[in-house]
Amino acid sequence: MPVTMNTDLTTSPSVAAAQCLHLNASGQRCWRAAGEDGFCERHSPNAAPQFAFTPSRKIAAILLAAAVLWPILLDLYRAFHH
Repeated sequence: MPVTMNTDLTTSPSVAAAQCLHLNASGQRCWRAAGEDGFCERHSPNAAPQFAFTPSRKIAAILLAAAVLWPILLDLYRAFHH
């Protein structure tokens, strides 16, 4: 007799209601506690937009890009001015 998994979320409300229903790109469920709508505060449809870059991250990204691109830009500058 084959074993089937019960994937109906309504049969186990304590488990389904405890965890956010949001699935990320790899199919893993969010670990945060869910609200009344089934989603955590971060993934709720009514949630405020989250900004990924804080000012310190922007500065770090600009400095990293400048450090990586500096040799290329310097070579281009030398090529055009000789």
